[in-house]
Amino acid sequence: QAVIEFDKVPKLKEVDEYLAQNCVPGGTHRNWTSYGHKIDTIDERQKLILADPQTSGGLLVAIDISYEKEFEALLKANGIPDENCVSFGWLETREGTTFVKVK
Repeated sequence: QAVIEFDKVPKLKEVDEYLAQNCVPGGTHRNWTSYGHKIDTIDERQKLILADPQTSGGLLVAIDISYEKEFEALLKANGIPDENCVSFGWLETREGTTFVKVK
């Protein structure tokens, strides 16, 4: 299962302002309907952020932790800014029916 450290997930600084205005893409709710039952209990704010369908391309890469430094060097060598390369989770042996735990 995946473990996500929610506070480390990169977010737009204005996200709470948009959520307060109920500015949420319809795809967010469709995403949650599709896979929400596989995610551990989270609050409404976390749900709206983590299920948001808007992306600017590939947002998640999973690597073996032993290659972390090499991967970071590869990203830097290809001009990816540090603020776009944030580790916010890991994979572990699944417990029960939950595929994603949010801490």
